Amino acid sequence: MSDDEHLSEEDIELRNLFVRATLSRKRSAEDDFLAEAVFFSDDEDAGIKRVRSRPGGSNANGRPDYGETTWGRMLRDDVAELQDHTSAKAKIFRARFRLPYPVYLKLLEWVKIWHEKNAHDASGRDRIPTELKLLGVLRVLGRSTCFDGITELSGISVSSMQTFFHKFTEWFTEKVYPKFVFTPKTKNDLVEIETAYALLGLPGALGSMDVVHFAWGMCPAQVTNLAKGKEGYPSLAYNVICDHEGRALAVLKGAYGATNDKTIVHFDGFVDDVRCDDFFTTFEYKVRTGPGATDRAMSKGAYLIIDPGYHKWAATQAASKISSDPDYVLWRTQMEAVRKDIECFFGRLKNRFRVLKTPLTFHKKRDIDNLVFTCIGLQNILHDWDKESGEITSWEVDADWLGAGGDFDDEAQTGEDDDEARHWCRPKLRRSMKNGATSRAGAKDDFSGFGSSSFPIGAERGLGSRRPGPGESARHDTKQAELVTHFKYAWSARSVHWLRG
Repeated sequence: MSDDEHLSEEDIELRNLFVRATLSRKRSAEDDFLAEAVFFSDDEDAGIKRVRSRPGGSNANGRPDYGETTWGRMLRDDVAELQDHTSAKAKIFRARFRLPYPVYLKLLEWVKIWHEKNAHDASGRDRIPTELKLLGVLRVLGRSTCFDGITELSGISVSSMQTFFHKFTEWFTEKVYPKFVFTPKTKNDLVEIETAYALLGLPGALGSMDVVHFAWGMCPAQVTNLAKGKEGYPSLAYNVICDHEGRALAVLKGAYGATNDKTIVHFDGFVDDVRCDDFFTTFEYKVRTGPGATDRAMSKGAYLIIDPGYHKWAATQAASKISSDPDYVLWRTQMEAVRKDIECFFGRLKNRFRVLKTPLTFHKKRDIDNLVFTCIGLQNILHDWDKESGEITSWEVDADWLGAGGDFDDEAQTGEDDDEARHWCRPKLRRSMKNGATSRAGAKDDFSGFGSSSFPIGAERGLGSRRPGPGESARHDTKQAELVTHFKYAWSARSVHWLRG
């Protein structure tokens, strides 16, 4: 007698419905146990082929053996040679991933602290090795490899690599980038940067500034008219400042490509500080006023070297093309040569990280900002590595905060002279509803509501932006005449040096 004879028609129909439902999808172990206990005898259970979960999720073959992939074998078998950054394989590693192997290990250490919260993923499986994920990010940045190309070399799925890539660039921009891309914090930092320019015959200069455009291949249709500028294709524009060594000092969030340089610079906080903050405007340096050794005077006010596409501000100096005065032409030749520092920086950046040479295939501007900041941060890391001949033992990622208030170590404390620290205090806000009056930001103020979503600048609008006062053009011309006079006599005295070969 079969078990069906003891069941009512309603129970039989219910059982059949349950069997069809459970066999039409992937059944878990709990489903199997429940079905066995309610409907099936041991004999009948043996004849039914259950659908059980496979290792590795939904694919029939399971997860790959990451240790046997191309990159897995390299990290396992070539460790000894990779540790010596002068070996042949170490040089190949740097060419492929843009970082020396010791720098990769240091970056990997920071990434693991951030990324590896648990030993297993949400499904209880061993994590995909972070070592391979990081190599995948570096390959995408360095060679603009598609995510499927990373799968071929590491076994990591496209979706996993995409997710990690964007999380990594966001983390890097927030935590690592500020440690390697920063403006001068103390007078010693200021003097160190300015000294190189003084030897070049351009005392008082802090760096070269220009805007670079990166093509945006996935620009949303609704902002195409804002992103398509003089290049003829949609792009994002970034205002960048670097020193004579080729180290990035400041980068502004991307603006839509149709925005001109004069508009973008109004939103650059560092330029605003060089123009108006006492830390920079009271900075003094010597200039020559005559042919004699004692013909010198002290001048005030640091400045940035630019092309003629910016405003005529005293803090932004560009050489004019229309003057034929021999002394001015001599100074202009030197200015234009030194200004190429920023152009060379862009060239090195794009050749090192080829993803910036191709139309960027991300839909969100935020993702592109994170990618650009990551590339520039890595550029400065490599600059430090090459400058120190491989010494990175002093590198740290933790911010240099002191106490619960979060003050910088060179910021003056209560009751002390705060002239030097003023630049590094919390930002001053200009509120248009109060006749331009400024107020100090609170430690926990929320600035997320500032700015206008329709304006093509990815920076906070109205924060620290101060309009030039009357006579700014005259002050620009006065400072430029002073610099031309200095260079004339410095050149005659053979005290002008060219520092870069």
